[in-house]
Amino acid sequence: MIKQKLTDAIASSDRDTSKWKARFAAAKGAYEMGEFRQCESLLYRAMEQAKELNETTFALNTCRVGLGAVYIATGKVGEAREQLETAIQSLSNSNDGALNELCALAHRFYAELLTTCGDDAEAEAQLHISINMLKKLGEECTVPLAYSLSDLAALYVTQDKLKEAKELLFLAMGLLESGQGAESPEYIRNNIIYNICDSKKEEMLSQVEEGIMKMQYQLGSKHPSVTKALRWLLDKLQECGESNKIDEVEKRRHMHIEALSE
Repeated sequence: MIKQKLTDAIASSDRDTSKWKARFAAAKGAYEMGEFRQCESLLYRAMEQAKELNETTFALNTCRVGLGAVYIATGKVGEAREQLETAIQSLSNSNDGALNELCALAHRFYAELLTTCGDDAEAEAQLHISINMLKKLGEECTVPLAYSLSDLAALYVTQDKLKEAKELLFLAMGLLESGQGAESPEYIRNNIIYNICDSKKEEMLSQVEEGIMKMQYQLGSKHPSVTKALRWLLDKLQECGESNKIDEVEKRRHMHIEALSE
């Protein structure tokens, strides 16, 4: 059975665990809305709660991975590295499936951090670790596996390895279609990257733009995935010499960044 939420891995239903889940869900909602200060505050409060739970290791490191994601989104490289490295060290060499899935997620976000630092080789290595861990966990981890595959594909696009990227995206979209459906934001994200691989054609660029608009409608204009998609589109427009469209996308991207800083 495919889990819908990461916190479904915690089986306990006592009052303290329910409170922790509620606070983590609120932090996740704040992250998706681009309210990163609020998200950070909620996660630190959730970390304090996690220390009192029966499943402390999972809850505590879930918060650490969440903080890593927040710090990546806000450009706090040192803080992100500290949280993610601590989580990976804590979770490594576990025989527990839930902890291994969480560790795979930590490796995925660590790869994103390394990409922002320009270390593509190590980022690729981290994604391969994530992918291999998730493959061993089987069917219930098909959706997080698709996320790691699509992140590796996005990395390959930046390296102009378009054939390899398209193969990974094809696999990822198949997993997402069965796990979430073809209208899910993550499926749309994969479709955007797939179209970027072929976007020397004008109609493909239009499909990319339409996909980003759909993501904004579903996720909101402040969602970090929208930021990434706008950056990918801008990079591709510059590569293709579409100077007439670059200014428009730059304006949208700056409006998005300004909204995040409010």
